[in-house]
Amino acid sequence: MSKFALLLPLCIAVTLPVEARSFNAAKTYVEQAFSAGIVMSDSEALTLGVKSFDPNKLLNINNDQIGSDQSLEYRRDLVGLSLPYTLDLADYGLSQNSQLFLRLSGLSSGQSVEYTPDLEPDYQRETIIGGYAAYRYQYQLSDDWQLIPGIGVHLQYFHNDHDYRTRASELVIKTLLDDVLFNTSAWALSYEPHIKLKYDTDTAWGSWNAFSSAHYFQGVAWGEANEGDLAGPKGWYISNGIEAFYTVSHWGNSVQSLFSSIKRVDIGGGASGPLTTNHYYEASLGWLMTPPFDSEWIENIGIGLNLNYGSALKGGSIVVYFNQQ
Repeated sequence: MSKFALLLPLCIAVTLPVEARSFNAAKTYVEQAFSAGIVMSDSEALTLGVKSFDPNKLLNINNDQIGSDQSLEYRRDLVGLSLPYTLDLADYGLSQNSQLFLRLSGLSSGQSVEYTPDLEPDYQRETIIGGYAAYRYQYQLSDDWQLIPGIGVHLQYFHNDHDYRTRASELVIKTLLDDVLFNTSAWALSYEPHIKLKYDTDTAWGSWNAFSSAHYFQGVAWGEANEGDLAGPKGWYISNGIEAFYTVSHWGNSVQSLFSSIKRVDIGGGASGPLTTNHYYEASLGWLMTPPFDSEWIENIGIGLNLNYGSALKGGSIVVYFNQQ
């Protein structure tokens, strides 16, 4: 049985048989794209930068877990944007508070699709746009400890734009996969219960916190892809980490802070395939600035460096922060 290999969105490969249109593989393809999109849109789980680099070349070492030519290519082809906003709904006193958390996100991956070494590859771009709304109840267990349960809803849109660049792919691949996996779209609606335990304390130099956050998501999908035979995203992830904010100076009403963090993320379900692992680590170092004016929309902005260890997106990146908490 002859086969061809194609690149999945968000850095995963799947092989489909040519003799039959493998609807189960296309179903898995879209399900994993939606699942990865949920994890990758959460900056507490994964940080995407605006410029990527291989730490091995910078530090003159050879550690495959912190970067490679392949992962650097993946990172360069992937563009992500996440805009979070938290709105306090009600204050029940010193120990309780309810919040509405909102987030708009987008992921776009442009990549070559190679079938055989002697055939010019096709090119495709895949995009996932997401909106997320969550209700969270913040309970102050003590002066330093917080427990924050919540329930959220994701609405996602997936689109594949595939350019056939050879006569062979026009005759074979387009016949098999056009409107099934290529040049098609889908929607997904998911719910996400989650809970976070956080220790947060002020110090003479600033503040630091430790957190453990668990998320489960499951949903339904529909649309034109795979003739409507689609599976919604399903999976879970747990983030455990430590963050520190070191106050450097005050410029008028603006506070300048040095930010650092380290975390481990465990994942399961549909997202573990695209990220090629069931756990990975991230470390960040950055500079944050609060706006010099009163703003309900902007808590802080900043720039920094991030290092991912152990996933398909391993490597370093320059990061732009927005409302980093």
